[in-house]
Amino acid sequence: MSKTWKKGLTLLTASVMLTGVVAACSSNNNGGGNTEASSNGGNAKASNATNEGASTEPAKAPLEPITYTMNTTDEKLTWDTPIQKIFTEKTGVSFKYDLIVGEETQKQDLWLASGDYPDIMAMGPQEIQKYKDGGALIPLNDLIDQYGPNIKEKFGEYFNLLKDEDGKIWSLYGVNKSREAKADASANFIVQYDVLKEAGYPQIKTLDQLYDILKAYKDKHPQIDGKETIGFSGAMTGWQVNIEYNNPIISASGLPDHGNFRIDADGKVEYNPVSEDAKKYYSFLNKLYQNGLYDKEAFSQDDLSKKLAQGRVLAAYAPKWMVGNVETQFRLDGHPERQYAYLPLFFSEDTVDQSNTVVPTFAGSLQWAVTKSAKNPERFIRFIDYLFSDEGQILSQWGIEGTHYEVKDGKRTLLPAELDARKNDPDHGTKEGFTSNGTGSGSWFNVGDGAKLSDGDYATPLTKDYQLSLYDDMTKEVLSKYGKQTWADFLPPAQVVPGYLWQVTPPDNINLQAKKIEEAWKKYLPKLIMAKSPTDFDTSWDGMKSTMEKAGLQEVNDAYTKLWADFNAKFNATIGE
Repeated sequence: MSKTWKKGLTLLTASVMLTGVVAACSSNNNGGGNTEASSNGGNAKASNATNEGASTEPAKAPLEPITYTMNTTDEKLTWDTPIQKIFTEKTGVSFKYDLIVGEETQKQDLWLASGDYPDIMAMGPQEIQKYKDGGALIPLNDLIDQYGPNIKEKFGEYFNLLKDEDGKIWSLYGVNKSREAKADASANFIVQYDVLKEAGYPQIKTLDQLYDILKAYKDKHPQIDGKETIGFSGAMTGWQVNIEYNNPIISASGLPDHGNFRIDADGKVEYNPVSEDAKKYYSFLNKLYQNGLYDKEAFSQDDLSKKLAQGRVLAAYAPKWMVGNVETQFRLDGHPERQYAYLPLFFSEDTVDQSNTVVPTFAGSLQWAVTKSAKNPERFIRFIDYLFSDEGQILSQWGIEGTHYEVKDGKRTLLPAELDARKNDPDHGTKEGFTSNGTGSGSWFNVGDGAKLSDGDYATPLTKDYQLSLYDDMTKEVLSKYGKQTWADFLPPAQVVPGYLWQVTPPDNINLQAKKIEEAWKKYLPKLIMAKSPTDFDTSWDGMKSTMEKAGLQEVNDAYTKLWADFNAKFNATIGE
């Protein structure tokens, strides 16, 4: 699932793919030419310049500077970058980041209770619903109608699907104008290169096969750099519990990612952590734990990437975005063998993999909402509209012409120095300004890797050739052992689906039941993983299942089944218009 699931059982309305690329603005000067008046603050009226009455060229009205505050958990995020300085030149807008240290959702709840929150909040759908219910947000419909032509053009005929049940737009996110799987798509189970090398690069397809090579490697290498080798790690505190103890079950079942739920062919929804496949996965973790292969700190750590960075974790469930820049640092430190292969692993070899899916929007991925603290919210919408323009897309995704890319034969191409920096500097994206605060796949409200802008060129640099250019020699060698060129080659062809269940606003009539069920899950997880015998495991499993059923499990499943049916009905009605 996307990083958005760190918020729990969340959702917002998904939209569908646009059926064409809409022209916005010229795109050849430092990321593009001039935008329309609605995007850049407007042009001043022409005035007489001489006694003869000759008029000058229309001049842009000066943009008064304005700064908005915004929440973030990224301590490196800054507005002082080359790209963001151009954002400010074009729009007059800048951001001051309010860093959250500690549990993010708790801090957001405290802000809401006190009425003292940043101007702009980047949140998942569930938190947006809280802020909406608390009267902290302003609706964006009228502002977008007046100041957001590029936003409306990019969403096109599906713009209305941005609206909530009350008909109002409470947040913004990116729209995916591509039907292709991303070139950097990958499976989410990771295994260190050195583990695969010592095992002779075996074809690993199941969790049991993974167990065998992990045990063999740790038996031979009980320590790495003087510290205990960790066979398999995870994280249980905060939002990562959903990624580490729900999503692997979905992946190992070969299913599309619907968050903490699974959906059968008839549209029936089931809470995934209490499914029979969940029991299989927790049994696998118990086996790891009983044989000294499971990270004992997993129950208390809230950032798996920090543990991965130590280089002694042999395997884990970790989507590429969670691994982050850890592998770049391994290469810089002279340990490319500690990088990870991204392999699809299943409960059985005959599992049909349906996990590679593409959705029409990036709803659910830290959408941006405007709070009542924001002064002149129209300036913020103009800023977002600039990002949705072709000029803004080129600047945010490709960078500055002559600095980050050049145009050859009418096509944008990243400069060699830029490619080298992306490959070797883990902080390059942040320092240059390519990194933003959520907004979906990639950053800065992009319109999809593989999508094209009105000039016929790609909206982002992410192509297969680009992905290959980032691989080091060892990565290419490991891939060649499996007859692959990229990690995406391990995946089946992508299927386009209307959306994911976690993108839709959750039903509010079962909040209490859902909370009790989640509490039972978190309570029993350590007991299941650390069970001393099969009997102890079964006792804990039965206890968890019974507790959830008493808390209203069936009501929750029924509510989400109806929610999914309603979403599909609305979606089908929209595309049928």
